[in-house]
Amino acid sequence: MRFWPGAAPSLPATLDDLLDQHVQLSDLLGTSADRLAESVAGAPSAQHALVMLERHMLSAVRESAPQDPGVAEAVQLLLPWQPVEISATARHLGLSASQLRRRFLSSVGVGPKTLQRTLRFQGFLALAQAGAAASGRRGADGMAGLAVDVGYADQAHLSRECVRITGSTPTALLGGDIERCVCGHDHTASFQPFLRTRASPSRRL
Repeated sequence: MRFWPGAAPSLPATLDDLLDQHVQLSDLLGTSADRLAESVAGAPSAQHALVMLERHMLSAVRESAPQDPGVAEAVQLLLPWQPVEISATARHLGLSASQLRRRFLSSVGVGPKTLQRTLRFQGFLALAQAGAAASGRRGADGMAGLAVDVGYADQAHLSRECVRITGSTPTALLGGDIERCVCGHDHTASFQPFLRTRASPSRRL
């Protein structure tokens, strides 16, 4: 289950305390986790189980404390198709850089710069998986063009970030096929509004 950055329901712990941790669902949801587990286990099919899980989480989101509006706006500004400096984002929101970072750590789990780098990399993978054509800026095409489109300076910049984040080069991560990521994860799910504005060589997304 994935949430938009900053959009997870309110939890007993701040999200930076949960970063890179494996925790029991009951530690986060209390006794409702046991009821949810029983309902899912007794579902007549996997599809019914997914519907139950979705309904439960939607209810949890509606009943949770409101999302930090400053973080929500900042997340939109940090999406990869509109590169912006973190300092400019903080000024736009009337916050200092340190205030913005504290609010991000609580609501997202990482600081704004880390989120921006992560979203940029995920944006590249989403474009690659969707078979999107590069926009042609700076005369770049293929992988280099997609890298530029999401905010990398060039393909070398993408390669350095890819190795830093995943330990693999972009070519190795994509399995030699720009439309396939060997991790098997659907990176396009979180970027549908962006992808719908992009063209592939053979279709409109």
